[in-house]
Amino acid sequence: MPNTARPLSPRGEGVGGEVFSKSQNNYSMIKHSLIAFLFFSSSLHAQNINQPVKLVQYVFNEFSPGTVKLKSGETYKQQLNYNIVTNEMVFENNGKFAAIANAESVDTIYISDRKFVPLNKKFYEVLVTGPMPLLEEFTATVTEPGTSIGYGSTTEAGAASSYQSLIRDGGAYGLKLPDGYTVVPKNDFFILKEGNLERAGSQKQLAKIFPDKKDQIKDFVEKNHTNFSKREDIIALVKELE
Repeated sequence: MPNTARPLSPRGEGVGGEVFSKSQNNYSMIKHSLIAFLFFSSSLHAQNINQPVKLVQYVFNEFSPGTVKLKSGETYKQQLNYNIVTNEMVFENNGKFAAIANAESVDTIYISDRKFVPLNKKFYEVLVTGPMPLLEEFTATVTEPGTSIGYGSTTEAGAASSYQSLIRDGGAYGLKLPDGYTVVPKNDFFILKEGNLERAGSQKQLAKIFPDKKDQIKDFVEKNHTNFSKREDIIALVKELE
């Protein structure tokens, strides 16, 4: 690898407008003409799949047309999807998949009729707008036969090694995970209050965020039989509190 480039971190940070390609432990460096300063990747992974595949490691079941709006005001079109294993926004170009590394340069990403914003090196979906927006976080636990490798939820050396192997080989970015891996999605809800993410996945948590509306929350939950595992129920409740 040329001396002018530093290695990428597991989250895909890089320098100089270059995309680094990783495939089966062989590294190569290529120029990428589209938003060169923005799109870097810890894995530029190509995959050829003839039959439809359920994208268990992504929010959407297919890469969809999306718009990336930068903080500079510029906008770009790409085929996009959000990877819940790596917590990265991934774009597809000619059958190859790479992640947006410079999330701090992004203002908003629109996919179909849904809106995502960057926070804490992740992307959160905006469910309700306003002074204290409701956000949804998408994450996942990844397992393989006989080994638990919940990313961020275990300190076992074997688990960390297995997760890093999945990322290093590019297996987490393509359409189909390597054989033996399974994904268990997890969704969490937050209110962005004064720049801080406050958990909003229960009646008690919402009452803590909106202490002056505690009785209103209680009445709404009882009247509507709010199910806090359903995002549409949480959306309806938070809209009521606006």
